[in-house]
Amino acid sequence: MDEADLAQKREQDMIKAALLGREKSLQSSNGKCIWCKEEAIVVDTAFCSAECGDDYNKYQREMKQRLGKQYQ
Repeated sequence: MDEADLAQKREQDMIKAALLGREKSLQSSNGKCIWCKEEAIVVDTAFCSAECGDDYNKYQREMKQRLGKQYQ
């Protein structure tokens, strides 16, 4: 292996590590919004609207904060 092969291998390893470390995207199992559970989702999202997405993310942040305080 020459230096170019080693650099390419290192780059591929870094890409694999980055892909494994990323959070999985949210998906709807039935085509309905995962927050309000009533409306059909917008394509390539898990929510029916930006508002539902914002509400879901706000709720998740609040839950993380509450759980974190329990263990401090």
